[in-house]
Order: sequence, then C-alpha cells, then structure tokens
Amino acid sequence: MRKGSVKKAENVAAKWIPCGSGFIEADVIRWKEAVWEKRSRRRNDRAVHIGDRVVIAEVMRAEGEWLDLLVRCCSVVSKKFGCKVPALAQNMPVRRKRHTIEKGNPERLLWSDESARALLISKFLSGR
Repeated sequence: MRKGSVKKAENVAAKWIPCGSGFIEADVIRWKEAVWEKRSRRRNDRAVHIGDRVVIAEVMRAEGEWLDLLVRCCSVVSKKFGCKVPALAQNMPVRRKRHTIEKGNPERLLWSDESARALLISKFLSGR
C-alpha cells in the first residue's frame, strides 16, 4: 500500500456519534444486533443465540415504531463454535422496530452539513 493511499483513507474516515433513538430519515446508522436460530421444529422450543453482527444501514422511512432500512454493510462480530452467522446482503431492504435498534447502541454518521439536518428535525421549520 502506498503512503498516498493511506493518507486518503485517513481523510475519508467516518465520524460516528451515539444517537440513541434520535435518528431520522436519510441518516446512516450503525448498530450491533444478536442473531438467533431456531433449532427444532417444535413450537415451544426456544431459539438459540448463535452470534452477533454489526449492521450499517440507511434509514429510508420511519413510520411510528417501524423503520425501513437499506443495508449498506454488514459484518459478523462474533459467532458460537460450529454455527454459521449469516451476514445481510448489501443493498437489501430490511425492516426493524426502533426499540430493537436502540438495544444495539446505535450510532449515526455525521452529515457533511449538520445545519441541513437540524433544519429537517426542527419542529418550527419542518412544516414549511
């Protein structure tokens, strides 16, 4: 790897800030989620935790407690021995509850122009 390319990569480094539930449409968010697998066909059997993955997705639509997201990147963080944790495909639409994402300590990517984001969430100027 050349020195010039390392310098470029440092300048492009993304800045993530913790957001809790304070994300809106068009935000890019990152969170950690647990992956579960149902081992048996029996109805009353519990699902087993097989690992964790970190998901980076863009919020496409927020309707009440449901979010429609577009996956930008997904990586497996941990997995139990002998289990295969599936990663979500890139550009795959997914739907999650806001509460589920809040459990995974969400972070949002800073906008290049945070003042434009502030205008979008302003309760006084958003109705115009």
